[in-house]
Amino acid sequence: MAILTWLGANARWFLALGSLSAFFLPELASVLRPYLPWLVSMVLGLSMARIDLVDMARNAFRPRFLTRVLLLTLLLMPVTGVVYLAMARLVGLSELDTQALVYLAATPPIASAAGLCFILGYNARLAIEVTLAATILTPVIGPAMVAILIPDAIGISSVDLGIRLFRMIAGAFVFAIVLRRVLSPQRINRNKTAFDGVSAVAMLTFIFPLFDGVSATIVADPMRALWVLALATVFNLGINAAIQLLARRQAYQDRGALGLIWGNRTIAVYLAALPPDPQFTLFVALYQFPMYFTPLLFGRKSPGVQSPDATPKP
Repeated sequence: MAILTWLGANARWFLALGSLSAFFLPELASVLRPYLPWLVSMVLGLSMARIDLVDMARNAFRPRFLTRVLLLTLLLMPVTGVVYLAMARLVGLSELDTQALVYLAATPPIASAAGLCFILGYNARLAIEVTLAATILTPVIGPAMVAILIPDAIGISSVDLGIRLFRMIAGAFVFAIVLRRVLSPQRINRNKTAFDGVSAVAMLTFIFPLFDGVSATIVADPMRALWVLALATVFNLGINAAIQLLARRQAYQDRGALGLIWGNRTIAVYLAALPPDPQFTLFVALYQFPMYFTPLLFGRKSPGVQSPDATPKP
């Protein structure tokens, strides 16, 4: 427990520096690649275990709640996709980079969004609500966005993608329910910092399978890799900062959560849906670095942050 508490207290540094180790452990990347969907379920489930799921389900069908979550999801994906496409055309990005940005906009927030919110003291409940809603709608919205915005891109099967996403979400729910039953919500809440440490380890484990085969692509064209890293950073940290600025009138916890879910997307879900493409895999892998440096650059856990099981007014 002591080591987990220490990791939780230093999660910002652990995630930032630990993510760099993905370059040096290619064997681990190959071993973990088949387990990527399970890792997504684990990371999301760890965050869900810290939320009152019964209360969240009770609020799920209230008109005000549904309107807010659906509106945020539509802004998060279709509207963002149009904006990204317009930006790419305006600055003259290549078709390869433009497609990567559209795929980025066509994905939900990362499964670990709520975990990062807990570490940073943001509204983790808002992150979970939007992440779940966007993930559920991705099999419908995602392929439609790609077909409309980049019609020359290879089509995506909504059925296959939907089945994969359903399995990941269902697995996360089961994992969260089991954790809350075994550990109890009170014990989880009493050991928040240790739980931050567990989440940080799970999040770091998730990054390794994304780097399977990436080192060879980087060595083959290092300048291209630097450009992709710069592009990923702009559309991760830059978008995070822009959304927080636009939402500056919102409470600190809310605007922080909004910036985080806008700037950090689960583009890795398309790795399994699309034919193998080393350049797209490169973008997905390098996109993880600004994501894992987010806690170091955007905030820190502070006293007075809302308790994970607190129930905001719907």
